[in-house]
Amino acid sequence: MSVALARFMRCTFPLWAALATVGCLVAPASVKPGHAEQADAAMGGALPLLESDAPFVALPVSRHRPAVVSVPRGATSKRPVLVVAHGAGDRPEWQCELWRGIVGDRAFILCPRGFPTNPYVPPEQTGYFFTTHHALGREITLALAALGERFPEHVDLEAPAYAGFSQGAIMGALLLPNHPARFARAALVEGGYGLFREWDIPTAERWRAHGGVRALLACGRDRCAAQARESAGRMRRGGIDVRVIHAEGAGHSYGGVMEREVKAAFAWVIEGDRRWASP
Repeated sequence: MSVALARFMRCTFPLWAALATVGCLVAPASVKPGHAEQADAAMGGALPLLESDAPFVALPVSRHRPAVVSVPRGATSKRPVLVVAHGAGDRPEWQCELWRGIVGDRAFILCPRGFPTNPYVPPEQTGYFFTTHHALGREITLALAALGERFPEHVDLEAPAYAGFSQGAIMGALLLPNHPARFARAALVEGGYGLFREWDIPTAERWRAHGGVRALLACGRDRCAAQARESAGRMRRGGIDVRVIHAEGAGHSYGGVMEREVKAAFAWVIEGDRRWASP
């Protein structure tokens, strides 16, 4: 990790910790028969209907705090996985809720928790961060294993997609080329766009050789957009298909206009992967 990146993360933790709010969107860990609404007959599934009382469940992860999972209620076939990493001081509940609004019941959304910014307050009152991209990568590996154990019939762990905001996007860019999950597609929002020289041609080539296909670089600031366009050129030369979007006026955020722009572009991110077909 570069010195600049380390300084960036150290400086942002106190600010983000102050923004943490009370609230938890996670339902009890059990998945029981309930009010499943959709069966994906169009996908020709033949598995038992995946039913859940709530769209979000807590997922115990070995040696880590519980992740949050958005469950594709009504699935009758295997569904792909989208791993979503939040920003420093953020919470997995917030990111899982936002991405469920984009993905719906087409996939499992797995949101790792990370480490609390303030371990001395109740868990529902703190934000979380990831200490290093190596630590995030290990947590993702264990969380994917736990997801496979929890939903062995319905989850497809091959070639997952990745999304990240701010710190989650920066660290995502660092782990994508080598992570054992072999992420195929990524949506990096306000991070991982080149501020820390995350992308050069050899890095893009490594990701391509490791299963990488395409990436969305989403920016809400002019500087981010300019650097993202430069990174996109290098990534394309390394074999990665890239699209850059500039949600003008969004700033360093993931809601509002940014959410709408990312939602509109996400169809391009998953294009070509038949597993993402609408139920």
